[in-house]
Amino acid sequence: MDTWITDTSPRTRFRYFTRANADEVGPEPFSPLGWSLGFLQGTGPGAADGFVTFGVVTAEELAPDHQIFGNWGSYFYNPMSLSRLLGVRMPGVDVDAIDKAYFGDHPGVPPYEPDPQDESPERSEHLAVTLGRVMDAESWPAMDEAVALSRKAVANRPRFGDLGDAELVAYARRMAQEIRRAWGPYCEVVLGASIGPGAVAAVCEALGRGSDTVKLFTGIGGVESAGGGLALWSLSRRVRGSVELTRQFDAGPAGLLDRIRASDSPDAREFLTDLDTTLRDYGHRGPHEWDMRSHSWDTRPELVLGMVDRIRLQGDDHDPAVVAAAAAAERRRLSAEISAMLAGDPESQAVFLAGLRSGTVFYQTREAGKSAVIRLHHEAKLALFELGRRMVERAVLDDPQQLFMLLEPELDRFVEDPAEWSATLRDRARSFDALKALEPPYIVDARVGPPPLSEWTRRGGSGGDVVREGDVLQGAPASPGLATGRARVILDPEVSELEPGDVLVCPTTDPSWTPLFLATAAVVCDVGAVGSHAAIVSRELGVPCAVSVHDATRRIPEGATVTVDGSTGQVTVVSVPAAP
Repeated sequence: MDTWITDTSPRTRFRYFTRANADEVGPEPFSPLGWSLGFLQGTGPGAADGFVTFGVVTAEELAPDHQIFGNWGSYFYNPMSLSRLLGVRMPGVDVDAIDKAYFGDHPGVPPYEPDPQDESPERSEHLAVTLGRVMDAESWPAMDEAVALSRKAVANRPRFGDLGDAELVAYARRMAQEIRRAWGPYCEVVLGASIGPGAVAAVCEALGRGSDTVKLFTGIGGVESAGGGLALWSLSRRVRGSVELTRQFDAGPAGLLDRIRASDSPDAREFLTDLDTTLRDYGHRGPHEWDMRSHSWDTRPELVLGMVDRIRLQGDDHDPAVVAAAAAAERRRLSAEISAMLAGDPESQAVFLAGLRSGTVFYQTREAGKSAVIRLHHEAKLALFELGRRMVERAVLDDPQQLFMLLEPELDRFVEDPAEWSATLRDRARSFDALKALEPPYIVDARVGPPPLSEWTRRGGSGGDVVREGDVLQGAPASPGLATGRARVILDPEVSELEPGDVLVCPTTDPSWTPLFLATAAVVCDVGAVGSHAAIVSRELGVPCAVSVHDATRRIPEGATVTVDGSTGQVTVVSVPAAP
């Protein structure tokens, strides 16, 4: 197999695509239905709408399909060439700044190649107006409306068991259109989120205070994506304070939820009430949550229990509310101190204060927007999981997730005659599983496409030399703080042996991982940037974090002792375990 059924067609304009910043929200392959419905019908056109509204491009430049993302081998790719237009066309910004903000410092990102079509005085004029709006913004009303839209969809959710098969499909398709509506303003917010912090970083660097930049956006409050982690912390305190719940968790994960439900303990009943509230508010969260095929906290509550099991071991001195309050106080102190240093330069002082305000607003709004979009994905997911469940009952499928091997245009024919598709979907599921073992190319030139799938590197291959004592790995700062602990290399948030004082070394900063941050002393991630979702969340949870530490999961051995400096992005190897 050298191609896949969702591979993107060749393109001539905006030719380069990258896994940079895509690997953090799409670390695994996207299912055919998750891509062809969720992305091609919702996310892709919505993001294109956002690029047009923000002023980066015209609709004509995105013709004919109004799609901006790529997909090869079922892996999601970001439009690097298109994103760089923001650096070319926005006054006061350059391509290097865009690369750093969106793609981190990954060495695989190729240099920008100027294209005469990239220059556009008309777009630059539009972007200048947008820049002013971003720096002056105290909210982004279009995003606020989309958040309300997503909450309304959840509140008006039908009883899926009462819907017919075709009605379930119609509901999922309707949610894809709502995803497009929400993604337009969400894309605007993502594009704007780097502008304020970039201005602050420039001022801080000029003052020789560059390492303070991340501290100035720590403990800002109002970060919705942190809410799930805070809810799990609260659940973990219930377990830690209860003899009965501790006994149940100590007995192991198998059958844990059933045991708690069977208990007549008041502690168990209160825990279940809180768990239901958590699932109501954050049930849309889960690993690889951009793909409709992936389980959520709602469809698999065991994901929540597994994280609570790790967090319950953490002492109360790591209470994120207390840590965030201290970080907020330090942020206010630093803000006043740096502002005072700029008293003799009113122009720079005004830029600094505007950047602080803008960055805070856009980080908060970005996370609210991310949650809104995922809520709508989740609505479609729940309808399709119900359809998949029925097909398992009818012996058409082996597992509800096999339904997601369909392409969106095939849904109607499937509903008409499901049994006809059984063999096809099983074959596709086997091929799809094989894609998970591949390492997608970091850059794809859409004019020629990637190498054949048969030539892709398999995951787990060589990614760099194993570290030695005294080595320093340089990443990007994500959340301030200094911590030393035992490295635990975790590749799957569902499987964790984390203990208090450990340093979590993981491949991605997908927000589904962030509750595990509360169980650790610090976090090191292979990918990410200072403005990525979980970097923002880690700052709210008060956990030191370094991202874009290339090949950390391959180079840092299990059990090594490392020191993480979240203010500088440095990871220092204190010691490594002796060879067996």
